[in-house]
Amino acid sequence: MARAAEAAGLHRFTVDDYHRMAEAGILAADDRVELIYGVIREMSPKNRAHVIAATRVFRVFEHGLIGRAGVYIEAPLGLVKLDSEPEPDIVVTDNPNVESYGTETSRPLLVIEIADSSRRYDLNLKSELYAKAEIPEYWVVDLPNRVLVVFCEPDGTYQSRASYEPGSRISPVSWPDFEMDVDALFPSEASSDR
Repeated sequence: MARAAEAAGLHRFTVDDYHRMAEAGILAADDRVELIYGVIREMSPKNRAHVIAATRVFRVFEHGLIGRAGVYIEAPLGLVKLDSEPEPDIVVTDNPNVESYGTETSRPLLVIEIADSSRRYDLNLKSELYAKAEIPEYWVVDLPNRVLVVFCEPDGTYQSRASYEPGSRISPVSWPDFEMDVDALFPSEASSDR
C-alpha cells in the first residue's frame, strides 16, 4: 500500500510527522482524519445508527471484561512501523489499567470498527492494516447487512474470516469465557433508520 501512495506522487507521513502537524495546528482537534500507511485520510461521518452501535459495543465489552481488559472508544492506535495511526471505534487491550493505554504495558488484542458508509474500507484496507500490525482479532460490525465479520489469525493477512448474524453467540479469542449475543452489538431495527 505504501508503494501505491508513492506511485501516485503523494507525500507519505510518519506518525511523528502526523503528531507534529497536530501540535502545529495544521490538523485541528476536530478534524476527522487518521493516518493510514503514511496518508492522511478523512474519516466517514457518523450517523445515528453508528453512534448507537459503537456505544452498545463499548458497553458490552466494558461490563463484560471489567477488571480483565482495557476498553477504549475512538482511541488512536499508534502503528508506527506501518506509518499509521487509525482511530478504531473500539480497542480492547490486555491491561485493564486505563493509564497503560499506548504504552508497552498494554497490547491491543481486539479492534472493532462499526461499518456503514466505510464498509468496503473497513473490510479491506483496515483488515489488511490490522493483520500487518499483528492484532490477534478484528471485528467489523456491518450495519447495512446486520452481520458481524470476524477476522483472526494474522499472518501478513488474516487467515480466518467468519460472519455471524444476530441470533448467534460469539466469544473473543482472547477471552473465550466471555460469550455474548451478536444482537447486543447492533442497534434495534428501528434505530437503524438514518
